[in-house]
Amino acid sequence: MATVALSLGLLQACGGGGSSSDPEPVKPSSYDLQAAMTQYYTKAQTWSLSGTSGTVPVSAVLSLTPKTGTAVFPVNGKSYAYTLQEMKLSANGQSTTSSSELFFDAALVQTEANSSRSDGACELAQTKGSFSRSAKVGDTGSNGSGVEYVSCAFGAAVEANYVDTWQVKEEGGRVLLCLNRSSKVVATGFNRVGAQCHQLLADGSLGSFMSISYVSEDGSVAMKTP
Repeated sequence: MATVALSLGLLQACGGGGSSSDPEPVKPSSYDLQAAMTQYYTKAQTWSLSGTSGTVPVSAVLSLTPKTGTAVFPVNGKSYAYTLQEMKLSANGQSTTSSSELFFDAALVQTEANSSRSDGACELAQTKGSFSRSAKVGDTGSNGSGVEYVSCAFGAAVEANYVDTWQVKEEGGRVLLCLNRSSKVVATGFNRVGAQCHQLLADGSLGSFMSISYVSEDGSVAMKTP
């Protein structure tokens, strides 16, 4: 349970909250991804998801609570704007809750770092990408790259190197913004992959549909909102 919660917690998130809605009836020719990401970082949101971890049914509640001011990322001692991320994961009659501080660049609306309060896992961006203000279905782009550390201690060793990308696609009648990650573990060479997708609405805001998928050394997870 703890491993699954960590895997999901380290994925970048974006999106709107509330109950699921029908696919939007009218789709524009392009989408402002910076506006969509700004909504994620600055709006309190909650999603209820369900799916499987391997063959085991799982459910989760993911919530984001933006905070004022700044907080210190422990690995490098620098201060960033941040939001609190919490996930309650349930499976086999058991529940576990993980929480983390998601640090971000307010000007570029991109993740700077992630510090888990639950199990001491940290990650830090080394390069930046960019979110298009006029992205069309089928477009892709860079969302930066960085490192995942073995702990949140100052000067901790690197566990894995990751590359993040974004993609706009149409699926199930919805237009989705997907944030994708590929992480290569330094010690073993294993490649962890994950994606978190959110519905893009016609006005450029994020809809309530969300899906998460993740594959690590410990197995796979796939969940989505109703």
